Amino acid sequence: MSNASSRSTLPTLPISDFDASHLEEEHVHKVYNDIAHNFSDTRHKPWPRVVDFLRLFPSGSLILDVGCGNGKYMNIRDDFMMIGCDRSEGLLKICRDRGYQVFLSDCMKIPVPTNMFDGAICIAVLHHISTENRRLAALREIVRLLKPGGQALVTVWAKEQEVENKKSTYITKNAKPPCPIHSTHEETKELSIHTPRTEFQRSDCLVPWTKPNEKLLRYYHVFVRHELERTLTHIPEAKIVNSYNDDGNWCIIFMKIA
Repeated sequence: MSNASSRSTLPTLPISDFDASHLEEEHVHKVYNDIAHNFSDTRHKPWPRVVDFLRLFPSGSLILDVGCGNGKYMNIRDDFMMIGCDRSEGLLKICRDRGYQVFLSDCMKIPVPTNMFDGAICIAVLHHISTENRRLAALREIVRLLKPGGQALVTVWAKEQEVENKKSTYITKNAKPPCPIHSTHEETKELSIHTPRTEFQRSDCLVPWTKPNEKLLRYYHVFVRHELERTLTHIPEAKIVNSYNDDGNWCIIFMKIA
């Protein structure tokens, strides 16, 4: 598999954990390392509802940002301790240059003690994991590291970019509908390349990131309505507190109950 869109053969949906790990290494981890500074330059403004969630915690809380990216949520408050982890060394360097406390980690196996954190956020991360079992493993890990009574907020891209007759800001006004997916993609399970700023045609796709003279393909699993809730029901220690749509993203807040 290659990041270059010029390759005639696109990656396929993984059928094993090894395949999934390879897909994510090629089309998530390597891509974000390559685009780290370019990506960071486009990520300045924190999402208001994530900020609202972080403001719920009492002073002195310990919070983990799982998949912290460039650390745009790390300085929301100065009266509690926030630590970040990410799989991209390029993004972690940006965080360290800004003075944030961060460490390298895969979100499916985070090297921290059980019951350690008062809260956690995982913003726009889970949709880069390519199988349901691996997505469930990441959620289990977030539940594990929370203290009983601790809460987490997880957000993912939504397949439905129009909810209650309102299009998300991701969809370009008057965007032309994308070309229909050819049947060969379905027959071979080959991942298709999503047309940016248009409705998603499939839940699993490759989303381009364009650099000068280069187009890189990022893997996404975009979630359908209630998919995130259904996945979380497999974790008995997690109780859903709230779920909602936030401008083209499905979001869920849950509490560790045991």
